[in-house]
Amino acid sequence: MSAAPRLGATGLRTGALRLVMLLPITLAAGFSFRLDAPASSSDARSSGPQTATPTPEPDPLAIPTLPENPGPLDVGRVTYYYNCMPCHGDKGQGLTDEWRLVWEEDHQDCWSRGCHGGKAGDQAFPIPRYIPPVMGPSSSLTRFTSEEALSDFLWTSHPPQRPGALDETECDALAAFLIQNIPPSTISPGIPQVGEAKLKQPSQVLTLRAAALLALTLGAAWLIGRQDHPQS
Repeated sequence: MSAAPRLGATGLRTGALRLVMLLPITLAAGFSFRLDAPASSSDARSSGPQTATPTPEPDPLAIPTLPENPGPLDVGRVTYYYNCMPCHGDKGQGLTDEWRLVWEEDHQDCWSRGCHGGKAGDQAFPIPRYIPPVMGPSSSLTRFTSEEALSDFLWTSHPPQRPGALDETECDALAAFLIQNIPPSTISPGIPQVGEAKLKQPSQVLTLRAAALLALTLGAAWLIGRQDHPQS
């Protein structure tokens, strides 16, 4: 008659032992996962005191410099500055009224007589009234299916006033730079971006890690159960 109570007490002690053994494993695993988890926007907002720091406006005409060991994007950025930015804008927005106001006053009207209007006697090459954006979601370059296709187009047509002036390296670097500044959702299929690495959202990462933590806990419990009840 007393065997059943003793057996029940043994089961309680075994269950308590399992919980005690699993607790440090669960805490250690959860802590290690939390260390690697990306910070959410709320974490970032609450991580320190809130200070309003004014962001200085960058100089749109600042001359870019090449690092000691420039990569394709560095070369492309400098190539864009000297050969494309005057007409396509510092952010690839196109020849907008706002962009023309950045230039000196006597250069803001591109189509005045003697300038880029395409009239007889003009000293410079003609500039169209509309020049499309080449960066951002409205970029006119999304029709290209590869960087190579864009580079070939630049090689044969740009700069418009002297096509072929850019060498192959400059065209390839310029194509890489332009593609890098187009949102991926607007790019035609088949164009891999330079250094492309698609990261999962923080919520997805945490969900996967929670599932892994649960699997680890259940596995540890199963092993402890086998030790408590070895097969005969």
